[in-house]
Amino acid sequence: MKTLSKRLLLNTLLSLVLFAACASTGFAPGNSTLLGSGTEISAQGSLGRMEAVPSDPLYTGDGGKNIRLAVLAPETQGNVPAYLPIYIQGLLNNNFSRYSSISLIDRQNLDRIISEQNIAASGIYSDRDFITIGNLTNTQYFLFGTIQRLSGERYSLQLSITDSATGVRRANFMMDGSLAQLEGRGTLINEASADLLTQMGVALTESGKQTLLDGNTSVARAEAGLARGITAQAGGEELEALFNFTQAITFDPSQLEALSRLNMLSTDISGGTISQRIVNDIQARNRWLEVFRETTRFFNDHPPFEITFDPNLVQIGQTDYVRSTANIGMRIALDPSEAGFAALNTLLEGLDKTGMRDVWGFSGWPLLDITPRTAGTVVFNGRPSFNFKVDVALLNEENKTLANSSINLTTEIKGFFAGNIRISLPSGDLETVNFSNVRAEDLTPSLIIVIVAVNGISSRDLSDSGYMRIVTGDLDERWQRREAALAMDARAAEREAATAASVAARRREAFFALAKRNNVEFISLYYKWEQGNTEKYIVGITPGGIYKSLVPFTTIGVEGRLGWCNEIGRFKSKDEEYLALEFGVAPLVGFVFPIGNRVLLFSDFLLEISFSSNWYYNGLITEWLNPGFDAGATYKLGKFNITSKYRGMFYAGKYSHAVAAGLGYSFW
Repeated sequence: MKTLSKRLLLNTLLSLVLFAACASTGFAPGNSTLLGSGTEISAQGSLGRMEAVPSDPLYTGDGGKNIRLAVLAPETQGNVPAYLPIYIQGLLNNNFSRYSSISLIDRQNLDRIISEQNIAASGIYSDRDFITIGNLTNTQYFLFGTIQRLSGERYSLQLSITDSATGVRRANFMMDGSLAQLEGRGTLINEASADLLTQMGVALTESGKQTLLDGNTSVARAEAGLARGITAQAGGEELEALFNFTQAITFDPSQLEALSRLNMLSTDISGGTISQRIVNDIQARNRWLEVFRETTRFFNDHPPFEITFDPNLVQIGQTDYVRSTANIGMRIALDPSEAGFAALNTLLEGLDKTGMRDVWGFSGWPLLDITPRTAGTVVFNGRPSFNFKVDVALLNEENKTLANSSINLTTEIKGFFAGNIRISLPSGDLETVNFSNVRAEDLTPSLIIVIVAVNGISSRDLSDSGYMRIVTGDLDERWQRREAALAMDARAAEREAATAASVAARRREAFFALAKRNNVEFISLYYKWEQGNTEKYIVGITPGGIYKSLVPFTTIGVEGRLGWCNEIGRFKSKDEEYLALEFGVAPLVGFVFPIGNRVLLFSDFLLEISFSSNWYYNGLITEWLNPGFDAGATYKLGKFNITSKYRGMFYAGKYSHAVAAGLGYSFW
């Protein structure tokens, strides 16, 4: 009774925890973002599925709907990295676009106008420049400013929004910060965005403001990649630009500007030209070797895969009521980065377009060695498969570690051969991380999932280096499809096995049916001779034989023999020969074996009782129980069959031979 009560109590406890988790409205898995400040990759999750709650509005009112704004890259002072102003411009554009209804001027169009009008050639915008841009783009306001390097990694960011017609400043922002605050999650730029939006009359909700200030690592990474790509392309470094645009798309697939620039650049590179600096064949080959090395380095540092983990946790197996523990599972997926493999294929197509791939010895690139072999040119070190070990920790609301676990995610590239001009996307991998023996009393309505490391690279370094994209996502539907596919495959395998078993059974039944010798022999002609030819039977006729298989592969039967022979009669002169009549009956037992469905091999052991007309020499009954054997084959022609065989027998004290051919009829 006590045991039963204890189990009921534990069941109730787990059910309450599960219910509390499911009823929580503070987190919607479908809208989850990675937590932390760039130092770890983690997400809030829960045991059991939670109902997705609608996202809170980010702003109220019209969100500045009637404002038309152009965001310019800030001017630089001091030793500022070349990509940083473009990165700040891009993240400001992203923030204003998401957290307001302000109409923004497309950056690519803005850059084209600035270039065509030769605006800000000195690097500094004048009032006349703003008026010109405003007239050409029908822009009312400009957001511009300065990024200044103070000392070390300290920077000063000054931004303002100005009315292009009056020159009146509507909003200002100034703050110092570190490079990490500019990059990472873009903390400093996010603060500037929130402040400037408020000054422009955009009323952010508390939820919207907090979301903006928290930032998004993936978005910031994408903007940084885009900025680096634009800078590299402007400097003639097409390959570096390709990889950076690729990174931007990988971290934020919705980044339309990066996608547009990547498509245009890919078209140029896939046409066969990487650099304007190539002037001859040797330089071209050496430039491609540089490309190979750069590609290898890039994909070693940024493997073209991404990881998605599902914060909707599930219970695995049954609760251990004795220890008050349960196993909790987290679904996790490894998928190829379409942008990453597209970049490889772009280079591969460009290499093929040169028409020199085989001549230069590059037919095996990028997954096979080139000729002559050159270190550092084979992408992925030539590995056909990829394995990512992911270390994960599960914490509760009190930051108590409930369990640690690891999972190996594996995928492979198949079917790439020397001379191929495309690499197919490898299939993904979907697995479950098992957190074993989690104590029921430690479970809280919400839990925290921390990606501790990937392939030994810590969460901090993963976040800082942009090693690969790691995001949260709802994998339940994908898991259901996988389970359905596995179930379908299992059913198909069962049907195939049943069919194979049925076919095998039918074949076995047919084989056993063929392994029977059920026939009667009408007539058989044979020729027989004795060892040393001292006595010779010229011709013989078997008037009949009957054979029956009671058990497959065996036969019993009886056959008769009638023949005429020439003999040397001793009651006459020694040299006189005459014909003698001889006949016999031979019971037999033997074995049969079918070959195909027409040929039946057989071998028999027999004892023949013989009679002869040479009574003076042999008597009335001669050669009782003459032992012998035969071996031959029967060829089936429908119900009829033709038989040929060899017979050996000890007869009249000597070994005799015979060959025979006959015609028969199958029955039973």
